[in-house]
Amino acid sequence: MMDSLNGIQLRRRWLWLYGVLAVLIVFVAAIKVMQAVAGTQPLQSIGRGVEFLLDDSQALGIDEVLQSSNLQWQTEQSQQLSFGMRSAPLWLKLQLPQLDARDQWLLEVDYALLDELEVWFFQGQRLLSDYVTGDTLPFRSRDISTEKFLFPVPDSSEPITLIIRAKTSGSLKLPLNLWNAGQYLVYAGEHNLLMGCFFGVLAAMALSNFFFFVTTRYSNFLVYCGYVVFLSLTLLTLHGIGYKYLWPEDIWLQGRSVVLFANATMGFAIIFTRELLQVRKYGQWLDRGLLVCAALYLAGLLLGLFLPYWLMIKVFLLVLMVSVVYICGLALWLSGKGIEIARIYALAWFTLLISALVAGLENLDLIDLNIGSHYLLMVGALIESILLALVLAINYNQQREATFAAQSLALEQAKQSREMQEKAQEELEYSVQERTLELEIALRELSEKNRELEERNTQDALTGIRNRRYFDKKYIAEIRRSRREQTQFSVAMLDIDHFKSINDQYGHLVGDECIRMVAKLIADHLRRPADDVCRYGGEEFALLLPNTDADGAWQLLEQIRQTMQDTPVHTPAGAIHLTISGGFASNIVSMDGDEMALLSQADQALYQAKQAGRNQIRSYSQESSHV
Repeated sequence: MMDSLNGIQLRRRWLWLYGVLAVLIVFVAAIKVMQAVAGTQPLQSIGRGVEFLLDDSQALGIDEVLQSSNLQWQTEQSQQLSFGMRSAPLWLKLQLPQLDARDQWLLEVDYALLDELEVWFFQGQRLLSDYVTGDTLPFRSRDISTEKFLFPVPDSSEPITLIIRAKTSGSLKLPLNLWNAGQYLVYAGEHNLLMGCFFGVLAAMALSNFFFFVTTRYSNFLVYCGYVVFLSLTLLTLHGIGYKYLWPEDIWLQGRSVVLFANATMGFAIIFTRELLQVRKYGQWLDRGLLVCAALYLAGLLLGLFLPYWLMIKVFLLVLMVSVVYICGLALWLSGKGIEIARIYALAWFTLLISALVAGLENLDLIDLNIGSHYLLMVGALIESILLALVLAINYNQQREATFAAQSLALEQAKQSREMQEKAQEELEYSVQERTLELEIALRELSEKNRELEERNTQDALTGIRNRRYFDKKYIAEIRRSRREQTQFSVAMLDIDHFKSINDQYGHLVGDECIRMVAKLIADHLRRPADDVCRYGGEEFALLLPNTDADGAWQLLEQIRQTMQDTPVHTPAGAIHLTISGGFASNIVSMDGDEMALLSQADQALYQAKQAGRNQIRSYSQESSHV
């Protein structure tokens, strides 16, 4: 057991080492590639000193801009041409520097998310060339097929005036770069290499985690795969690559892709956080906070399908700030409680936040970097994705280790339990053999007692013949046998005549003696084992005569009546002469007949015998019809 635990700890240390090495390798490689890309610089980044005009009326055209002298142009004081989120069109006007006519020159607008972009090149008042593009047009409308906006600068021996009109529903930025065509080709190749490496790593991570999910059915692999996929789609959109390669004709998707993909990315991130850190174990309110964030991102995803982009991107940024702060705080809190993976998780998110902070400071001209801020964001996102993958791997490994430890413990306990069971089994078998012998003896005795008890329960205590309880069961059984086998069945009712006067004159003890004598006399006349006499109640007796027709029943009952008439009952009070009256019914029971009909007929026949003067036998019917 200790060897297994030591092996688990060793595997965990190696997993940590592999993760740290992977992060270092990716970081160094990314910095090297970005430095190579940053080594190729444009001739000039245009920013400070550019004249700009915000067209709040949205009514200006190029003619009014050229001819009107009343327009209030302002001068940009910073290098970054960033104007926040404005719905009004922005006009820029600047004089291009004198360019070497021996080279080809390109003007780059290094921002891919512009809805409308119009560019004019003038030499004095003469128009040299103009271009109309933007995300409200299909990608094929661009003169040069690049993800960023790229325009050829016309050849001119005189200074060129550049006028730009830009409008977008999101953040309005126009970073302008003036490139030598040859240098731009070098830059584009290095830039595409960096993009290919970056998105290739993300694609590999998404695909590998999807295969992990397929093989292990561990749902967090699938959630992480969704996070990486939508993070990749978001970054592809921000760099204009998605519009170029994935949906070049879908203007509607290009206008809403940032909101849709960003909300989906953060939704998967929230679900990943909730499941990975097992937040439910540490507080219901913490878990509810994550559920609220996930619900907000889902609502943003759905509302982003039809609400304006400018509104939904503002809502998203607000929710993003709150949720990221909440996630980081939660990770730090769990780290303080000693949760190992929460520390790496917090580090992953802080890496992304720090890269975003440095990129923001660079955009505000507060710091100067040798690489572009968007590259720094890519590095932060890549390192965060790798750290999250490391956290996921560690979490899965911990679960496997916990399962392995539990299985080992269970096997050890099972082994001990099996040994104890074998010993107990031996003792139990010996004990069972003894108890089985005792039980067999007890069961035999109990069976005998049950038979005696059953016999007593069906005997009349006074006469010793069968009682009413036995009669009710036997009567139903014989009725069904007659119906099944279609045989004759007779039922007879006998009653001692004037028995009440005997009780009144001689007392109940004498009456009981008379009942016992009558019961014995009737029983002595029954010769067949199937025939039965039962005390039906008081001085009344019932006879069951299977396979007996009316003539046979009449003869038997008449013998009993005659013998009773000729045989006095000897009692302490002297000899008492008794007579009996009887009634019977005989028939073959039909399939749809009433089971109690034959007994009722016999009782009616007894009533007729009593009414006719007693000491006689009456048949219910002399006909042979079925019941």
